[in-house]
Amino acid sequence: MKIITRSVTLALGLSVCGISGYLLYLLLKKDEDDDYSDTLSRSSKFKILEVPVHKDMVKVLIGRGGKNIKLIQEQSNTRINFKDREGHDETICVIRGTIEACNIAENLVAEFINNQPVLECEDVFVPQGCIARIIGRDGERIRQICCRSGAKVTVDDNRAAATRRVTIKGTKEQIVVAKSLIEEIVEESQKIQGQIEASLAKREPRLPPRSSESPKPAESPKVERISPVPGQPDAQFEVYVSAMVDPSRFWLQIVGPKATELDVLVEEMTEYYRKQENRESHILNKVTKGDLVAAVFQYDSKWYRAEVLSLSDDNPPQAELYYVDYGDTDLVPVDELYELRTDFLRLHFQAIECFLARVDPVGEGWSVEAVDKFEEWTHVAQWKKLSAKINGYCVREKTRAKREGSPVPGVDLFDVNGEKDVDIAQELVNHGFAVFKRDADLRPSSRATSVSNISVASSS
Repeated sequence: MKIITRSVTLALGLSVCGISGYLLYLLLKKDEDDDYSDTLSRSSKFKILEVPVHKDMVKVLIGRGGKNIKLIQEQSNTRINFKDREGHDETICVIRGTIEACNIAENLVAEFINNQPVLECEDVFVPQGCIARIIGRDGERIRQICCRSGAKVTVDDNRAAATRRVTIKGTKEQIVVAKSLIEEIVEESQKIQGQIEASLAKREPRLPPRSSESPKPAESPKVERISPVPGQPDAQFEVYVSAMVDPSRFWLQIVGPKATELDVLVEEMTEYYRKQENRESHILNKVTKGDLVAAVFQYDSKWYRAEVLSLSDDNPPQAELYYVDYGDTDLVPVDELYELRTDFLRLHFQAIECFLARVDPVGEGWSVEAVDKFEEWTHVAQWKKLSAKINGYCVREKTRAKREGSPVPGVDLFDVNGEKDVDIAQELVNHGFAVFKRDADLRPSSRATSVSNISVASSS
């Protein structure tokens, strides 16, 4: 981590009262001090001494509930209050009493201030992808860091930057402890991220061979209702496009630990169902529309979780399957489907159906050329990262048998694999394949380079 700045300020101390407590103390002191001044003004030994005190020290000097300043008053037999000086860094500490008492109080105030530890302030930059782990669920982890170190730790709000500023305030020793705790979390996070990257790098392209027939142009959904997603942060996150029909209907997987868990799950299923004795213990006596089954994907010979969309009247019958973690479909003989072992349902389905926000096709539907270019630019099933940002939703008719569909999110997609980021929607418009919607948000988007927490949940 790179240390950016370092500044030194006066300590605030361990006993700090709030501004409201301070104002209440001054208010209660006013009448008492006026009476005391009138009484002592008759004495030639009476003195009013004004001592400048840095504003950062006033609260700690007063203490919680006025404890510290009351003790100084008792030890010196004086009365003390404060006068604010607008536009100055110092507040006037007004000491009233005999000459000797005022001198004692002045020495006690100076001694108290000089004995306070010196606080320092350090800013460090932390990779965006580590921030969530530093903060923790509901801020639990950052509170632990503050508690264990004694320092105050805050994170800036710039979610679009590659790194985030973390500010640490405290004594030198407290800062050292806090930095150490933060560095441990960053190292742990980067280690996990490296493991995820290594696992995902082993993925093989999943696309089946291209059909020799030209696909029919697909129509853009007419039921779209574009609106902001409530509670959704204006941030981008890394995704794979795992399957597609056209720019109005494709499926994403979010890059992260869940994607790695999915790879492990697929390997476990493949190892298990490849053994004939295991398949024989999971033979299905009857297959119906909407069933969740284990099925092989013929283009890579691996086993996956799938939903039965429909059954044919062929002999032997075939099932149209929807692979719930990828979004693609295939026809598989019914007698090659097997019961899905219960523990293979431990992971939520990872395919998230989406549509490309802001654009409509030129004409009534997407052309073959537009579909081909979209597939090329989004690296469908090639496991190359894209950056995505949610930008509305649409409602589609229910297509799956046993589960109601959620509103389908619209996303902006950016190809980040080249020297320059490519806005996929803008590219479709530039090549004459699409037009921007009338109500589309055409403001330029800056790509965030890290994964953010998002509230999109796949169906389960």
